[in-house]
Amino acid sequence: MRPRLPEAEPKPFFQVPIPGEEPVQGGVVTHDQFRELTGQIELAITVQSEYLFVGSGQYEFDPSAGSGCPDVWYTFYRRNGQICIPGTSIKGAIRAIVESISNSCVSQRRGQERSQIDSAPQPCKYKKDEKSLLCPACRLFGTTGFRGRVYFSDSEPDGNIQMKIVKIGELWEPKRHENARRFYEAKIFQPITNQQPEKNFRFVEAVPKESKFRVSLQFENLSKAELGLVCHALGWDVKKDKRESAFTPKLGGAKPRCFGAVKFKPIQLRLWQENILASGLKPLILQEEEMSRFLVECLQECQRSNLLHSKSWNMLMQKLKAQNEPCPRGIY
Repeated sequence: MRPRLPEAEPKPFFQVPIPGEEPVQGGVVTHDQFRELTGQIELAITVQSEYLFVGSGQYEFDPSAGSGCPDVWYTFYRRNGQICIPGTSIKGAIRAIVESISNSCVSQRRGQERSQIDSAPQPCKYKKDEKSLLCPACRLFGTTGFRGRVYFSDSEPDGNIQMKIVKIGELWEPKRHENARRFYEAKIFQPITNQQPEKNFRFVEAVPKESKFRVSLQFENLSKAELGLVCHALGWDVKKDKRESAFTPKLGGAKPRCFGAVKFKPIQLRLWQENILASGLKPLILQEEEMSRFLVECLQECQRSNLLHSKSWNMLMQKLKAQNEPCPRGIY
């Protein structure tokens, strides 16, 4: 894409084209009984970009701020006074990746109207009185009238985190592109040395690189291939029968300023299994090598299935890898 100005810095995003073929739809899996895989994965989140910002929608004001210091800034999301990353925010980011790598349906909202991207698969529609067919993302994360089978807890800090007020270029609504999904690259944030409040810039309260959080990924009645699809969206791949981090998904806001890249690391996997003697369920807890082998099986099963759109996956995986290139400072 041509920049508005010849001297404009390269924009830190890329597009994954929407495939021409229709999504592979499947029947709805209900919640009335346990089947296949139900459980949770405890995950560690480590911030890989220079900063992570999850907006609260509120401001903080310092009336005593001197010249050249931030006086008003956007605050980080808090729950009961403690910073955290809402589970819904993580779910939305991971779902966006799943939609892309599984060739799921596409919809977007403009104001109060919902419009479909031209030539893209129509949004799934769920009806209770019919045998609905849903795309992979809607089967996993839900759609109107149907509760999904994958969700995240709120993510709390793992240890003490020192917040920082960071100056960034103003953020504007991106231009819409037909027949493609937009993602932001993992480039290097360029700090702005001048801390003077000025037009076309804002201040945000952010957490710095290497900050750590913990989160629980919970799932119900998934096949191994479906769990593998979610694992792919967490940035994992398989190489020589070993799980590896292939890229860093992005969470929160200020992605155009190259914020938000994180690494997910599995800590513990818990599966619920039927206990005939106790007439109930008992947890099967997997850790370290045993957990890694199971996750590799899920990733490989996904690759063998029709859930993973290999061309979209390969493009996204390559483009989301960390790049040793600067992120734009100014308006674009």
